Amino acid sequence: MNSGKGKADAANRPTRVQEEKARVQEEKGFLQAQRQKVDVTLDADTAHPRLEISDDGKSVKDTGTIRKVPSKEKRFDSHTFVLAKEGYTCGRHYWEVDVGKRRSWTLGIAQEPVTRKGTVTLSPKNGFWVIGFADGREYWAHSDPWTRLSVSGKLQKIGIFLDISAKQLSFYNIRKKAVLYTFTLGGDSSPEGKFFPLFSTGPAAAKPDTEPLEIVQGFDDDE
Repeated sequence: MNSGKGKADAANRPTRVQEEKARVQEEKGFLQAQRQKVDVTLDADTAHPRLEISDDGKSVKDTGTIRKVPSKEKRFDSHTFVLAKEGYTCGRHYWEVDVGKRRSWTLGIAQEPVTRKGTVTLSPKNGFWVIGFADGREYWAHSDPWTRLSVSGKLQKIGIFLDISAKQLSFYNIRKKAVLYTFTLGGDSSPEGKFFPLFSTGPAAAKPDTEPLEIVQGFDDDE
């Protein structure tokens, strides 16, 4: 009785050739994004007191204790966030983060000015465009409302591509050279203020995960 509908569904379903073309196109886009690599360094002056930044500014870990650090206006005081020193107002910028075996993390960008003190809700309307991994189980884009991401296996390296002229922020599954999620920035208006790469070790759990988040400095060894 539904044979007509079944045929229509089959006709609308992408063929293997179409799927392969789409995959090749997506991989091409990923490789083009990688060419826009920038050097990203963490700004210790923005880091929550629990976070310890490496001497070279390329990795961050949650120590689990509130460290004595200088009081700074730009420091996050309620969430385990840290921003990069580099902020961008135009152009294309690509960086990669090795999340290792962490059970929780959040990555993306924050736009100046964003709230640094007190409770912060990660959402585009508050100047944050991020994705995260929660409790070793689920990947989410912090859109409004949140979007659950379809991921097979566990991600170890994430590619992040900020294209300000196109008003887009894309996250890549590096192993598959495929897009995980793309945000549109700023709606119809032109983006204002700098965009800073943002990193978080996830919720400030009682028992911290000491594995660091690391900025990937060379792409030659990518899977």
